[in-house]
Amino acid sequence: MNSSVAPTEIAKIAPSTVADRGLFSFVWLRWKALTPAERVTCGAIVLIPLWWLWGWKHLLILLAMTLVGLDLKRNGKLRWRRPSTIVLSALVFGCYVLVNRFFYNQLTGSSFSPNSVLTVLNSWFGFAILFWYIQSKHIRVRWQVVAWACSVVAIAMLAFWAVIYFGLHQGGYAPPRSLYGFLTGKSLRYVPGAGNSNYLLSYFPYDESLIPGMVRYIFFLPGPEALALVAGFFSCLALDLKPRLWSISLFGTAIFILLLSGTRSVLVALPIALAIRYLFVTKRVLGPGVFCAIAAALSLGLLAFPDVTGQVMEALSGTATATADFRGDSTEVRLEIYRQTWNAIANAPDLTLLFGHTVSGETVLRGYDPARVGSHSFLLGTLLYRAGLFGATIFATFWISLLAWLYRTRASRPICVLPTLVLLSLTFVVMELEMPVMPIVLLCVLMLQPATVSGLRSRSREPSWDSLGCLRSANPVPLNSERLVSREGGRSRNRW
Repeated sequence: MNSSVAPTEIAKIAPSTVADRGLFSFVWLRWKALTPAERVTCGAIVLIPLWWLWGWKHLLILLAMTLVGLDLKRNGKLRWRRPSTIVLSALVFGCYVLVNRFFYNQLTGSSFSPNSVLTVLNSWFGFAILFWYIQSKHIRVRWQVVAWACSVVAIAMLAFWAVIYFGLHQGGYAPPRSLYGFLTGKSLRYVPGAGNSNYLLSYFPYDESLIPGMVRYIFFLPGPEALALVAGFFSCLALDLKPRLWSISLFGTAIFILLLSGTRSVLVALPIALAIRYLFVTKRVLGPGVFCAIAAALSLGLLAFPDVTGQVMEALSGTATATADFRGDSTEVRLEIYRQTWNAIANAPDLTLLFGHTVSGETVLRGYDPARVGSHSFLLGTLLYRAGLFGATIFATFWISLLAWLYRTRASRPICVLPTLVLLSLTFVVMELEMPVMPIVLLCVLMLQPATVSGLRSRSREPSWDSLGCLRSANPVPLNSERLVSREGGRSRNRW
């Protein structure tokens, strides 16, 4: 039996088919059945422990530069399509952050740190180039490949937890430096605020998770918030799996990992995202705009500004001295950060309100540097406080354009893309733009729902793949098609 699947047959797989016979052999993925793009994506996910050993630094920009170099070597020039609004707005936002910081440094006599520049280049320029490449080459990856790779990572995290819990008994330890921390000469001794990516942290022995008796874990990610976002993505992905055992196992493991991360914001946002998924799938919602607006308003009020309740007002009645009794990432400290950040925005001069404060303010917790004004919230801190209204407008253009494009191309995508984007959007309120956000967005862009597109049964209209796993056809498949035809009976149905 031939173990490979012809690329032209991929588009004929019914939407309800998850374990394609040519894609899986029992629980193993058939490597020969994958396109080169799927192999790269699968390998990049499975090798997450390796990226942890490196330190999770600058991987997007390194991959982007590699792809640019390969394309220039092959074609002599970049034969890419005109950059979309998404690409341009991401590049403009990155440039704005760097230019804003440049003028701030000129006024205050400060200087750029290489890490701050590389962080912007990785998060925004690296993402923009990769997104541009994916759009230009029409690269798609079957979502079952992503689900399988994520399942492998989830199993590895469970095994790591078993070693820590039963073997090390969650005791104290001295984390060694990551490879990046070693190359950059970081201190041998880890202290909070020294940069989690510079050390091989796997758990915090003196912090509590959301499970009694369990400490707070981060496994192979830079921090507990990053782990929680990855677990949330695994949860959304698991619900699309048709084999019930696979779906329940991955979903249960993801929730367990989420609880181990101790990140309450994701735990609150995930049910909202899954509820929106349920309402869209069952068509029990009047309109996506109305429901999303209600969900956004509720999350903003409950998560970003909890001082609307009497309990929170009581928590905020103390001074900064009283805050020193709390741990650095406690709810009380976060609320104090949000209160002082909002006051700084409301009382800022017009020019500062427009272009932002550029950098974070003073710490609200003596002795804990990360608890600074303008931190712990991407919307309130990074955008409104540090980037100002001008920077927030640029990001809004980027994010809204991304959501609109993914909605237009929803016919070729799995359902899990919807709750994933809702989850990320909600967590922007009470979390920074964590490291996994951009890779998860790229996975949402890449993932393909194998199906036969309406009106494309003619062989001349069937898509084909080149050696890189890129879609190519004399009459390319319209990715914004909104109707799919099942192989079983030929009935059309809407996605999302």
